[in-house]
Amino acid sequence: MILILSFADNTHVERVLEHLHSPVDVIDVADFPQRLGILAYAGASGDSLWLTLPDGRRLALDEVRSVWNRRLRPFDLDPALGDGTERLFAWSETQEAVQGLWYAMDGFWMNDPLADERAQRKLAQHRLAHRLGLEIPDTLITNRPEAAAEFVGRHLEGGVVRKAFRNIVEAPRETLKVGEAEIAQLDAVRLAPVIFQEYIPLALDIRVTAVAGEMFATAFESEPQYEVDYRGGVGSARVFAYTLPTEVEAGLRALMKAFGLAYGAIDLRVTPQGRHVFLEVNPAGEYLFASERTGQPIPQAIAAALERGGGEW
Repeated sequence: MILILSFADNTHVERVLEHLHSPVDVIDVADFPQRLGILAYAGASGDSLWLTLPDGRRLALDEVRSVWNRRLRPFDLDPALGDGTERLFAWSETQEAVQGLWYAMDGFWMNDPLADERAQRKLAQHRLAHRLGLEIPDTLITNRPEAAAEFVGRHLEGGVVRKAFRNIVEAPRETLKVGEAEIAQLDAVRLAPVIFQEYIPLALDIRVTAVAGEMFATAFESEPQYEVDYRGGVGSARVFAYTLPTEVEAGLRALMKAFGLAYGAIDLRVTPQGRHVFLEVNPAGEYLFASERTGQPIPQAIAAALERGGGEW
């Protein structure tokens, strides 16, 4: 039995479903607690984990051998709870119960929730990648304006990029080069920490989709206006399968193993001199924009890992 944590109309999930042969259920975490029920027995009542699904079926979680932790949406709480303390308490209790359910399950996870949570943190990524011998941009994370000003000044000739830790729908922030307008606003970093990195000159952007022991590298040769963030220019970029240098692939494999990740979407940049610079890993990053342009069998690799229950780095 395979369980996929996602939601309806997720094309990335649909592509993988085409290659699965085992029984599979796709559940939307947003259905907790109104349409999805938890039955977790322990002690004299037994030892078993169940979900009651929106269609009335009961799903025995102890029979699940593989879980694809694809994308989670917020819980859908009863509107009768209002916006006050009762709603906060209901959300907290639902969160604790659902997280406990995942941690209590055996079997293969792509990715384990605890590993996923740690690996999402940019600071942890930077330190681990560097310690494993991968080249990373010179980086500062700070909420001190004086430190930000010193870092920007030190890298002013080559350029500095400003990044958000995580883009949220309510307050999106694009990745951009720091210019005069941003320098004039450096005092605002006292309000919340900001990621500053030296700008890495561009020859190619590389997306490495790492799947349970397999790595699929895709190169994007973008137009100049997408030199900071290639994602906006994917449609017009030249896209092709790419072969990583042996030492870079070895470093990425070590990174995946150290984080305990079965899946990761890794971004690298290749400089005009041929250096491969690690930028980040997204434990739930998208893959179709790479596989559909290159024909790389990434959906098949995900399905195969779920069917066999894992893979080794």
